[in-house]
Amino acid sequence: MVFIVPYSRKCYIFRKLGSVKLLTSLRAEGATRNEWLLSFALAATGLVLFQVPFLAVLHLLIDSVTTGIWVVALILGFLAFLTMIFWRHYPEIFFYSLLVMILLQFVFLAFPMISLIIIPVAVFDVSRRKPSRRAQLCLTSAIILAILGPVLWLLAGTFAGSAFQTIIILIGLSVAGSAITAYALGRRGYDVEAARAQQVLAEIDAAEHQIAEEAARQLGIETQIRTDIARELHDIVAHSIAVMVVQAEGGLAAVKQSPDKAHEALATISETGREALQEMRRIVRTLRSESDEPPEISSAPGLADIEALVEKAQAELIVMGTPHGTTPTIEMTIYRVIQEALTNSLKHGGPGADPRVQVQWLPGHVRVTIMNNLTGDTPIDDYRGTGLIGMAERVEALEGSLRAGLTKAGGFKVCAQIPLIQEQQDRGKETLTRPAPRRPESLPIKEMEMETEEPIPSE
Repeated sequence: MVFIVPYSRKCYIFRKLGSVKLLTSLRAEGATRNEWLLSFALAATGLVLFQVPFLAVLHLLIDSVTTGIWVVALILGFLAFLTMIFWRHYPEIFFYSLLVMILLQFVFLAFPMISLIIIPVAVFDVSRRKPSRRAQLCLTSAIILAILGPVLWLLAGTFAGSAFQTIIILIGLSVAGSAITAYALGRRGYDVEAARAQQVLAEIDAAEHQIAEEAARQLGIETQIRTDIARELHDIVAHSIAVMVVQAEGGLAAVKQSPDKAHEALATISETGREALQEMRRIVRTLRSESDEPPEISSAPGLADIEALVEKAQAELIVMGTPHGTTPTIEMTIYRVIQEALTNSLKHGGPGADPRVQVQWLPGHVRVTIMNNLTGDTPIDDYRGTGLIGMAERVEALEGSLRAGLTKAGGFKVCAQIPLIQEQQDRGKETLTRPAPRRPESLPIKEMEMETEEPIPSE
């Protein structure tokens, strides 16, 4: 449906909208409806206390003025004080309507009116609530009025004698000086309000920035938690499944020829599954914890579990030195590095992988090396998988380094070096912090040659 509006109606609507926008731009901020009553009260007070007594006294001093002039003076004085109703809501309308009334007084009256005292009030109102350029225009207009009035009154010759002429000049100077003072006070108040508003905005911006930083921090924490959970699940599930698959294949091959080996393989599969379930329950308990404190990792695997892990993978374990300066986090990291490396060995190494694990305790750090042969059919051209990335993230979180790659002899080697915490500094709390995870391509996983490293000794 299309509505057709006559052209005259459109013009009226556009004029109406333009008037609304103009009034909105002239309206002072923060004015309320209740202040209209205050404005009317001030206008009425001015009429009763100033305008009427002033005209009565002036009528006694001047005898040559006709009754019609007194009526005009009463009406113009009443209208001048009536402009104060715009005092709080529309300062510029207040000033310029007063300006018109004063100019009319200059035209029709040859003597000053008490309504001149409203000029400084109007100048203060505009300079207090409006920008500098508008306030300066009002001040200039007020000064022109203060000069123009005495000039017109002196030229009219209503007041004879030097004393009256001096009084008229002093009235003009007083109005001009009062307007300048009112302007200075108004601008001072305007600047204070502007500074206060800027301070409030700055506080709001700071609060928003703090909220954004807190949200980013929470997002980083959530991202880190998801990464940790994914890493834990990968380490648990991948290793357990790899061990179970290898044992199942060995059991199938030996079920007819060697039932005892098949039974042993099935027992290993069952035990590995139970351990995987236990690890999964530990992760679920950590997720369900509502405490803000870091989760307890005392139940996580550590150095005491490495021997059983290596034995299940049918690998060789060599420990050099005495463990020292460890924490639960360091022990779990060592365990997870060995676990992931053995998982990769089971997946890619083949039947003759012959994995070997060396844990070397050195002053200030521990070096963990896992090496195996590659006799399987699974291609490993790109060895930057999820498991190696997880290993690198774990080691890097402890300010260590990890290198992994193919060797010239055709095997695969993983070497992690993890700094230790001095035992006397580690009593009570762990001081390591974990940085935000980086992109996989930036992780310290480098290809290395076996011949450049110390060979793993054999027993």
